Amino acid sequence: MVRFNLLRLRFALTALVCLAFFSLSFGAKPAMHGQLQCKVISGKGYICDQNGNPVQMRGNSMYRWASAGGYDYYTAGCIQHLYSDWRAHIIRLPYMTDNSIPMTMYNTVIQACIDSGMYVILDWHAGQGNQTAVTQASAFFTTMATQWGKYPNILYEPWNEPSSIAWTGGIKPYMESLIKVIRAIDTKNIIICGNPNWDQNPQDAAADPITDATNIAYSMHFYSGSHPVGSFGPGIKTTMSKGCPVFITEYGACNTGTVLAEPQCTAWFNFLDSNKIGSTNWAVEYLDACLSIFTKSASYTGPWATSVITGYGTFIQAYILKGTDTPIGTGILNEAMIDPRAAVATNNGFIIGSDKKSAAVFNINGTRCFNDGKLSSGVYIVRPQGAGNVQLLNTVR
Repeated sequence: MVRFNLLRLRFALTALVCLAFFSLSFGAKPAMHGQLQCKVISGKGYICDQNGNPVQMRGNSMYRWASAGGYDYYTAGCIQHLYSDWRAHIIRLPYMTDNSIPMTMYNTVIQACIDSGMYVILDWHAGQGNQTAVTQASAFFTTMATQWGKYPNILYEPWNEPSSIAWTGGIKPYMESLIKVIRAIDTKNIIICGNPNWDQNPQDAAADPITDATNIAYSMHFYSGSHPVGSFGPGIKTTMSKGCPVFITEYGACNTGTVLAEPQCTAWFNFLDSNKIGSTNWAVEYLDACLSIFTKSASYTGPWATSVITGYGTFIQAYILKGTDTPIGTGILNEAMIDPRAAVATNNGFIIGSDKKSAAVFNINGTRCFNDGKLSSGVYIVRPQGAGNVQLLNTVR
């Protein structure tokens, strides 16, 4: 009986250890690029990863203006599928000054981003000169920084699209007051500053930049049918040349109405890629005639068949997916590095090892593949094969 009880105790302790390991393995993933930072490299400002290397994140902006077809997509399932199926690295999350979006929904999206290792921009979606809402915005960012500022996944955008207000003497004092509020709680995460004419003149801000805080970037918005890169790209280059990073927190492959402008947007994409500038696309919704990535049949929680993704959405998805095969470093592969939830992946490959022995890749029928270092489109299972030098791609999910 004593031996039996000891065996039971041993089994129970083993189970507890396994449960603890299971909990650790299934917790939130580390932020993809670690603690982001703003750095000047060769005289230009960039948003960089934790190692100081420029990082170009691509992702989606959520939609604020209505519940049905708009912020009903503020769900964990939606974020998880933008992460796994669209390979989004970052989500822009608007919150309006009328407080109409339930805070539980807003926080759900933030948590889902953190759980997936994504980044999330907390966007105070004020426009048309709403800098008078300093008290309201301060309360919002105090709450957000207190609750979420400890996570490296967080970025802040204190003012969406200031209108024709000047930077010096107008927008800048507002930004400085909000930066002070945020930095009293969160000293590290990046703050993205709006600028004149609906975030189209970051060079105005770069001429008189924020100097009393670090990790400050500047936003730029464009709609390719009405904002050609030839007209607005030089201002971005000027901004970067003054040591100020730029992030495209909102863009569309249309004009501001209903006309698709994909060739013009492709020109923008080439510019962003060549300058390592990240972006979030407007918008996750089905309500706009041109700017919706979904049709009305698209589930609020995903997954989404191609039939419920609009032509616009297909174009945007292709660009976001294009950025998922960039090497992010080398390391030793072992079982601890593979999150069991991420062992199933799609698209063109996720682990490249020169020895082709660091990982075994099987299709869903159990047949081993990847012997030639290439994969066609499909669903695969990754199993580590002990230690070995491998190149990790950011499609490892």
